[in-house]
Amino acid sequence: MSPEATVDQLIQAAHTRATSDDPLDLLDAVLALTRDLSGRADAAVDQAVRQARDAGYSWTVIGERLGVSRQAARQRYADRVAQTPAAVGLIHGRDLEAGLSAALAAAEADHLAQAGTEHILLGLLTDGVAAAALEQLGVSRDKIQDASHRLFDYPAEPAHQGRPAFSAEAQAALAGAEQLATERTPACAPVAVTTPQLLAVIATNPGSRARRVLNDLGVDAADIKRLLHCYINVPRTPFGRRSRRGRPGKKQPDRCSFCGHARSEERRLVAGPDVWICSDCVARCGEILAQPADTGA
Repeated sequence: MSPEATVDQLIQAAHTRATSDDPLDLLDAVLALTRDLSGRADAAVDQAVRQARDAGYSWTVIGERLGVSRQAARQRYADRVAQTPAAVGLIHGRDLEAGLSAALAAAEADHLAQAGTEHILLGLLTDGVAAAALEQLGVSRDKIQDASHRLFDYPAEPAHQGRPAFSAEAQAALAGAEQLATERTPACAPVAVTTPQLLAVIATNPGSRARRVLNDLGVDAADIKRLLHCYINVPRTPFGRRSRRGRPGKKQPDRCSFCGHARSEERRLVAGPDVWICSDCVARCGEILAQPADTGA
């Protein structure tokens, strides 16, 4: 296939994903497609390198094929192709399932064939930590809907009947949330994907439709990351959330077992059985517990 044909196909696919004929919408669609293709290309290279290593080829030989030195090949790919223990499973939390159902219902109410990330943003107000974070920043359903209808070209008359599907951008956001949850969950535990991971993905992607809505509402991505920090910033380790081992003979500072921050004058810690929790995480727990209890089955 010629390079020209490849570019033409990319532009054609972007036109299919774009919500209007506006060149900026087309640019957003092209950027989303190229990010998706770049990620798949990197994953393909990782898989090929893993197969070469499994077949017994040295880093020297692999580096020659990649056009880099043995050391560069090893530094770049050794951790990425290493076989790590598989997670016990991947599940969607009840808050996330409720949010995704609400997103599809919102797209259906807009008579759209696809639910975009702006509909996911709307759905995340249904329940859970993401809803609490958005409400704290003054984001409401009415504000999201008003901004979405100003920014995007929705049909004035019903143009689609039936249950919509998620757009390619929305599916990529959900995959990103699953990847984020996998990276931040102990390898020995089930991977639970909840609303904080999905909100973090769509709110920090500068080209997403959800991010454009948040920009219109004057919501800073840094504020969202700050509110979600305790839920998405726990590194994955083989046997637990955060390794408690330090170098022999050196006392490690006490750290919050949830967000990982060290004790300080501003951040006090409360001790539990082999765990710590900081004042910020205590406050966040209070906000969650203050929400109405879920009485569903």
